[in-house]
Amino acid sequence: MTAIRQPHDRFFKETVSHTGQAGVLLWERLPKKMVECLSDEPPELMPDSFVEEELREHFSDRLFKVKTINGKTAFLYVLMEHKSSPDHKVGWQLLKYM
Repeated sequence: MTAIRQPHDRFFKETVSHTGQAGVLLWERLPKKMVECLSDEPPELMPDSFVEEELREHFSDRLFKVKTINGKTAFLYVLMEHKSSPDHKVGWQLLKYM
């Protein structure tokens, strides 16, 4: 049996590639005040990635286009770093890559 390369990366990308699942995941994780500003329409996955090729083994990103409750367009950028154990400094690490 062969091991799946980068299983967390593949799981994340597969999960958020489906608009319904991406919407649920985003709406559960975003701050409540932010979610209250968004319409109920599912997010639209944009084809762009902003992670440099040499960092893609460790990072995944997704860009979503969403509608606000007042009909305007907004974009949500999700950057995820894969960790094998909890790391309380991950927020600072992610800031280096933005």
